[in-house]
Amino acid sequence: MTPDELLRSLLDSRGKAGICSPEKIPDPTRIRTLDALRKEELSVRELADRISVTRQTAYRACEPLEEAGLIRSGPARLALTCSGEVVRRTYHDLCNETDSNGLVQLARSPHKQWVLRALKRTPARKATLATTATRENGPSRTTIHRILNLFTSGGYVREQAGACELTRAGHRLLDAYTKFSGVITQALEKRDVLRWLPSTLDTLPIEAFDGARVIRNAPDQPHNVLSALTQCVDTDIEIFRWMSTIASPALVAAYWPLFQNSGTDARVVFTEPVLAAFTGGSATVQALQEFGSYVEKEATRQRGTIRCVTGPLSVHLAICDETRVILAPAPTTEMTDATAAGLESTDSAVVRWATAFFDTKYAEGNPPDAPSVKQAKGRSTHN
Repeated sequence: MTPDELLRSLLDSRGKAGICSPEKIPDPTRIRTLDALRKEELSVRELADRISVTRQTAYRACEPLEEAGLIRSGPARLALTCSGEVVRRTYHDLCNETDSNGLVQLARSPHKQWVLRALKRTPARKATLATTATRENGPSRTTIHRILNLFTSGGYVREQAGACELTRAGHRLLDAYTKFSGVITQALEKRDVLRWLPSTLDTLPIEAFDGARVIRNAPDQPHNVLSALTQCVDTDIEIFRWMSTIASPALVAAYWPLFQNSGTDARVVFTEPVLAAFTGGSATVQALQEFGSYVEKEATRQRGTIRCVTGPLSVHLAICDETRVILAPAPTTEMTDATAAGLESTDSAVVRWATAFFDTKYAEGNPPDAPSVKQAKGRSTHN
């Protein structure tokens, strides 16, 4: 499935309204599917009832959504993923800025997209557009004239001194479509990671993942993600943030020098199970034992470099010098180590999101004082 195919699939609508029709068509079926799954997980039968379609139509609606990682199916129910929620919200936000019918029609017609993009580059006479289209394998002269008439009557194009140019509405429509296409592209390209993240991570700027590196485990290389997390640090890092969803001796061995380095501002957020594993005294790896001792000692001194949260964390994070982020889904889904994937990004928008997310969880946590360490151990043993 290509991004264009997914976009057309998402915006496909059987409504008869055209790009310039004042009649408002219902939201496309697959958008309504994402809307229905926003509030709760549903079976296919429940979904069909919720969006008022047959069960067969519901199955057809879900197939490309699941293939693209926008929804995930469990044993009996469907769940909205992080990318599914971002795509859903982006669609509705853009529909508040421009004509939803126009988005649908652009998705159906590459020729309409070509005309808008050509006019955005520069206003042009109809004959000039036709000549450019011939050179760029664009639409025919007849198709260009038909589309221009349609766009002009709809208020997206106007003719000034013999040249056609985009109106403000035309710019808004094309910008909205381009933005939505960018979100769709990243959702599809990064689906190996995003499909495992929950829909509650709806602020994740997936459109900024263009250029991010996808790190994939494989059956014959099951530790690629862990290796990337361990290799991302060095002793010259001045600011380090670590959100740990696994008790890994390999990570401790890699990160331990940063906590010993007085020149590094190192902070970490643990969950209770991870804290219990780090301080349980049963680890056989020396690095883990040392870190467990550090946790207990610093918990007593309460220097504030460590916070423990009682609830689960959805993502594992390593943020280096506020310029580089590696993230991976927490091992709380059906994802296996052999198929796990992570992302590495230096995009400023991704770094800002990761830092804000970490800071929020850090503020929600508490220093692991001696009673909380004992309590975490007890809960872990009980579970």
